[in-house]
Amino acid sequence: MEDVIIVGAGPAGNNAALSLTQNGYKVTVIDSRYDIGNKPCTGIVGQECASKFPIPPEYIYREAQAATFVAPNGSHIDIDAGKPQAYIIDRANYVASFARKAQDFGASYKLGERVENICISEDVVQVDTNSGKYTSRSVILASGFGSPLVRKLGLGNVSDYVTGIQISAKVENLENLRVYLGEHNAPGFFSWAVPTLPNQALIGLMTRKNTKDHLQSFVESLQSQNIVTNVIGSPVTWGIPLRPLKQTYSDRVLVIGDAAGQVKPTTGGGIYYALMASSIASEVLSMALQNHDVSSKALSTYQRQWKQLLSIELESGYSARRLYEYLSDRQIDSIMRQAKTKTFADQIIYSEEVSFDWHSKLIGRMINYPGIHNVLRLINPIFAKLAHQTDIQ
Repeated sequence: MEDVIIVGAGPAGNNAALSLTQNGYKVTVIDSRYDIGNKPCTGIVGQECASKFPIPPEYIYREAQAATFVAPNGSHIDIDAGKPQAYIIDRANYVASFARKAQDFGASYKLGERVENICISEDVVQVDTNSGKYTSRSVILASGFGSPLVRKLGLGNVSDYVTGIQISAKVENLENLRVYLGEHNAPGFFSWAVPTLPNQALIGLMTRKNTKDHLQSFVESLQSQNIVTNVIGSPVTWGIPLRPLKQTYSDRVLVIGDAAGQVKPTTGGGIYYALMASSIASEVLSMALQNHDVSSKALSTYQRQWKQLLSIELESGYSARRLYEYLSDRQIDSIMRQAKTKTFADQIIYSEEVSFDWHSKLIGRMINYPGIHNVLRLINPIFAKLAHQTDIQ
């Protein structure tokens, strides 16, 4: 019998496997895919993440210290922090590097097996796949957004989500990350062009519906600007949770990463939050296994700890996300004009409190900035709630 079965070999699952095997526990990781870490993602991680969870240099495509934000009317803001704020990385190999380390410490990986059912009894967890049966003392679900296993175990569903879509492309004259705002490309959200390898980029967007049509329109727009020369392969889509699960634990079970909705609602980025939450889960489960108590009560510490770390970011980020969805292109253009002023740049864009991974302070500063505050007053119901939250924080 294993100590832990982990379902899913993404960043959360692999980091949990590494942490638990380092503590001497017997761990098996099961994933339906053969290629670990190969999930659609823009592959951007902040400096803080890279510091806590180091990235092998060979997996870094480039450093990112500058970005361009393009308004609906075509005007733009160039932001240059003067030093790297993030890294654009080879996500698949970065995620797989955690798995390789976990295997070095003794973790067993069952790839190409799909988990069909999980049965929790008083003394054991039984995991049934399309290839066999496994038993363990506990299970971690790191099975990604929309996993039916979470629902089958009575932990419900993520209450809100968005669809991401992305395609690789050959590009010219694209040195820095570009973010495009406005209804035409990505209603309620944003689209992006992220340079990776030389003369190559990831082109994508997030939106609630008609993702393929919006991507085609966006790519055609970039082609007309001589940024995209041709696309590579076919687009890929994936679900991005915007809200966390209400409960991420039960008897012998913990849920981590995208499956738990531990994702930045502002950008859809989930690597760093997944890694931090999986570290917390590993510590709590390790102690529970040591004490021979993997009850719901014992594992509830996990939810208290990850919420203490992330809940303010998730709540303020979601409120800001919903607020942004109500903005018209005209209102976004107005906010962008405010953002071009030197005062705004000094107080907000280049403030030392602004962080790539922690957005609540940036959100609070923005909505209370006089020029932007006046624009946001036009949408009172959501703005009033958000302003109240940021004042409390």
